[in-house]
Amino acid sequence: MPASRRSLRDARARRPRGSHGSRQRARASARTRPRRFAQAVASPRCRGIPTTEIQAARLTHSTPNPYARRVTHVLDRPGIVLGIAALVLNEGATDENAREVIAAAVDEGVVALDTARAYARIDDDGVGERLAAEGRERRPGLPIITKAGHYRAGASAWHSDGSVERIRSDAARSVELLGAPVDLLLLHRADRVDDLEQSVATLAALRDEGLVRAIGLSNASVELIDRALAVAPIDAVQNRLGLGVDSFAEYRHCREAGIDFFGYAPFGGPRAAPLATRVPHVAALATQRGTSVHRLVLEVMLAVLPGYWPVIGSTRVESVRDAVAAMSEPIDDELRDALLGDLESRGVAV
Repeated sequence: MPASRRSLRDARARRPRGSHGSRQRARASARTRPRRFAQAVASPRCRGIPTTEIQAARLTHSTPNPYARRVTHVLDRPGIVLGIAALVLNEGATDENAREVIAAAVDEGVVALDTARAYARIDDDGVGERLAAEGRERRPGLPIITKAGHYRAGASAWHSDGSVERIRSDAARSVELLGAPVDLLLLHRADRVDDLEQSVATLAALRDEGLVRAIGLSNASVELIDRALAVAPIDAVQNRLGLGVDSFAEYRHCREAGIDFFGYAPFGGPRAAPLATRVPHVAALATQRGTSVHRLVLEVMLAVLPGYWPVIGSTRVESVRDAVAAMSEPIDDELRDALLGDLESRGVAV
């Protein structure tokens, strides 16, 4: 064998695993995984498979992420999260209705409940978390997400405070009301705190002390997410993400970092135009199939957005049952193409 070929062979043999070349290939693979997954969902092999089974396979069999060893995944399967805000804060909201809706959601199979210290009434600062804790009694072990650093200060006033004292006080009150360490504690208004780095360091300390299992941010831009990661590993982000959002940048950023993403207002929020007018092709399919446009939208979003959990704000038992049914419905090419086409017509690229 020529000396030059022997030298090349010896150099390759001495190259340690995880060398520069393999790291470059791993990074390139990570960048293309979301696109490959979306293509796989549309393939004939996925026809007739329930949405959550498709996403579960994506979560289970994905290529290892360099951040994964540092991230606590509070939820072990895809699905729908029930948000409690509207059940507490809407005009005319009652505890009786809230309990009925939460009970239906838990019984139907939501994967978590979402609440916050700010989901409070003037005369009851703990109602949101108390209702969540009561709901969990129906299914022990059900994860509860709550938030700190934002509180109700009046009939129509909320203040943000990311200080060490406030976050620790909120966390202690949450543990008291939930009757257990917090599954996931988020900084509620990451976009409004004075010292994000201090707030994140406090959350990380609470995690190290065992008062919370996982930590994260809510209402955070890509810049804020990166600033938080420079302080400590974070486990989740909760932002508005749905049909009322024109950018999925934060979601994509979290996927690259292996961070779970919870999207509230998946249908655009209470002030948005009627859903059927914004996704006309999906609305037409819903009419043909005798189902709701909301359910079809959730089916597609669960399938094409791995690592995404929609946080619904249902205030009626019928609505929450309809939404949770999306977890077990199969997705097909016609439905997927209808929603993505409606989004693209508005200039939104998923």
